Amino acid sequence: MLEQVIAIDLGATHLRVAVVTKEGEIVTKNKQKIKKQGSNGRVIIEQIKSEIKPLLGQYEPKAITIGSIGPLQQGKIIEPSNLNFDEIPLQKPLEEEFNLPVKLFNDCQAAVWGEKNYGAGQNHDNLVYTTISTGIGGGAIVDNHLLKGKNNNAVEVGHQVIEEKYNFECNCGENGHWEGIASGENLPRFFKTWLKRNNKEVDFEPDSTKKILSHAQEEPIKEFTKELGKINARAVSNLIVAYNPSLITFGGAVTLNHPDVFLKPIKENIDQFLNKPEIKVTPLGEDIILMGAAASYFFPVK
Repeated sequence: MLEQVIAIDLGATHLRVAVVTKEGEIVTKNKQKIKKQGSNGRVIIEQIKSEIKPLLGQYEPKAITIGSIGPLQQGKIIEPSNLNFDEIPLQKPLEEEFNLPVKLFNDCQAAVWGEKNYGAGQNHDNLVYTTISTGIGGGAIVDNHLLKGKNNNAVEVGHQVIEEKYNFECNCGENGHWEGIASGENLPRFFKTWLKRNNKEVDFEPDSTKKILSHAQEEPIKEFTKELGKINARAVSNLIVAYNPSLITFGGAVTLNHPDVFLKPIKENIDQFLNKPEIKVTPLGEDIILMGAAASYFFPVK
């Protein structure tokens, strides 16, 4: 039997649990909405346990590997900006319940490690992965080493200060962050403010990113996405000068569903101070965090 792990992608909106082989085959996978109702974060660990238990009767995993939203500290999520729990224990409860080693990484660190080992980054020693989804996050490999940081929270690129014209409050409570203006959760607020400031109107209720971007080829949304593109390009320019990558890949539901809306204006507006890296959507799609979580066991992080 091929070596297998149970890989988990714990996001702000969805939970994905899969059995993945060393060769990168996803044997089985389940996706469901995160349970956000409960008195504390243990509701989420119980949801994860209920997904793992049926798999143990069918497979023989070597470990449980997790790519999770952060911030992470001592095996727990601490005060996540996109979930209304102060603390979500992960590592210790799963180790005690299943008697398996549990490896825990920030979701985008896991993702960039997946890109390096299974995706577009296999021939790159310097690469950055960025997700634009409910929130915005990133992971970076520099000189073939994954950047982790003191508490495994390095490369939180969504919380770089990127603009002051709108200066929206981010979910973390600070102003001007990239996530506060361009993430899936916050983009509708940006769009409504942009409409008002520019005396524009639309004939639909712009209450979701999906709805807004479904009209991306129409005016005034087409004009709006040009301004959005300039802001995104400013953020990506920061990534280039910070990490000097040869490759930047993008994922996350917002980007995966609207790649042209995001990537074309970024490429047109990024700074020219350093050579442009290759910029593309990840070929691993929504499975990139699962693949990276699995890779953290099969190809230990350097």
